Amino acid sequence: MYSLDKRMNKRPKNLNLLSVKFPMSAIMSAGHRAAGILLFLSIPYFIYIFQLSIINETGFIQAKAELQSPLVKVFCLITIWALVHHFLAGIRYFLLDVDIGIEKKWAQKTAFLVMVSGFVIFLVILFFYI
Repeated sequence: MYSLDKRMNKRPKNLNLLSVKFPMSAIMSAGHRAAGILLFLSIPYFIYIFQLSIINETGFIQAKAELQSPLVKVFCLITIWALVHHFLAGIRYFLLDVDIGIEKKWAQKTAFLVMVSGFVIFLVILFFYI
């Protein structure tokens, strides 16, 4: 037991995460989790906006005015990216669950494809949104 502790103390320590090269699948996985958290936390705001918009005409005008705010527009765009990325990564994970694309080469390619296609779809949506 003592020799194991001694060996563990001699191992190099690298606490700088910026110097570590993460594989694309790890980056995509972190993005999938972050997108899921963002989508979950944005639900109350969108419920509030929806509820405000269906009360009456004045509420609809208030909701429309709030959605025209630059800060809310940025929030909505980030939420759209999160939705697109989370959806595409979710499809990838479903395919991995049924052993499609499970090999390392294909897993890296599909992770890259999710990242690129998510960004391209976001840009298309952004083009029509603005």
